[in-house]
Amino acid sequence: MRWAEIIIEAEPGARDAVGAALQDAGCTGFEVRDEATPPAVAGYLPVDDRLEGRLAQIGGRLRALPFHGVEGAGTELTLRTVQEEDWANAWKAFFKPIRVGRHLVVTPPWESPDLDPGDTPLVIDPGMAFGTGSHPTTQLCLAALEDHVRPGLSVADIGTGSGILAIAAAKLGASPVVANDIEPPATKIAAENAKTNGVTIQTRVPLPDGPFDVVVANILADVIIGLAPDLATRVRPGGILIASGIIDTREDDVRAALESVGFAPQETRRQAEWVALILRRT
Repeated sequence: MRWAEIIIEAEPGARDAVGAALQDAGCTGFEVRDEATPPAVAGYLPVDDRLEGRLAQIGGRLRALPFHGVEGAGTELTLRTVQEEDWANAWKAFFKPIRVGRHLVVTPPWESPDLDPGDTPLVIDPGMAFGTGSHPTTQLCLAALEDHVRPGLSVADIGTGSGILAIAAAKLGASPVVANDIEPPATKIAAENAKTNGVTIQTRVPLPDGPFDVVVANILADVIIGLAPDLATRVRPGGILIASGIIDTREDDVRAALESVGFAPQETRRQAEWVALILRRT
């Protein structure tokens, strides 16, 4: 398979937003090239019939960044075609350990991060699934899980991708942990990552029944709105919903949809232009 390497100029203050634009278009991660002149961010997409639309999506996101207060990002894409083996090597070069929240450290299996006492490593090889820990929405959800998951609570991860959030919940002591994704390859990758981390998660393609003490849904605003009634039946009364994948311009729409089915807002967390809503089931 051939891959398109996408390079976008980005000053340090804009690189998270540019990286988020790449990941939202399908890149499983992004590479920060601060040593380049000018500094840049790079990501990879397969060369297939979806590429043109994905590139247009990235371009639209880049042009919108100034309206969200993000300056220092280029609007032009530089493309280069690479082969599968070159992409694999490049991917390993830019997926580095990331510290999230107080004690969570996300790391690929080929790295050996320095851990402080009390740190919890999350060893993730995403393959082609979403979830490396670099996207702001993933980081918002990880930090929220660290604050709200206690040993013995039940957790469902809706749209699990690489399984990173389900694995974090399990490592924080949750049991049982159920991970859902509509893409069967993602549930396979999530199960493999769980085994690597020495934890047990149950993977499901259909939504799990519940109810659960904590449900985390890191998807997209429109998907969360459509799933709102289903999410309400899967969080026990008094339980917590962590909803993210929400661009700030859709925050009010998502909150209104969730309030209409019985959720009470508890907290809103923000990173760049992304939002995580933490709500309690009434």
